[in-house]
Amino acid sequence: MKTHVCTLTERGQISIPADFRAELGLKPGDKLLWSTSGDKTLLITTVEVPKRKSFKSAIGYAKTFRKTMSTAEWMKILREGEEDDE
Repeated sequence: MKTHVCTLTERGQISIPADFRAELGLKPGDKLLWSTSGDKTLLITTVEVPKRKSFKSAIGYAKTFRKTMSTAEWMKILREGEEDDE
């Protein structure tokens, strides 16, 4: 088991040693779960957080509906019968 000693800053921050980051494949933005186990034992576990889909991904999905007809063609179909209502 590898061990390292880190110093806690006044702001409560530490640095994860480079060899641990490399071994675990950690990169900026990764999530870590901190938990205590017993007296003065701290466990740090990497966490896989599913990425939330952005609104922009819906735009790509919406484009699949436009393959059959253009907007003008859809509007023509939707407006059919409007003249009969007047």
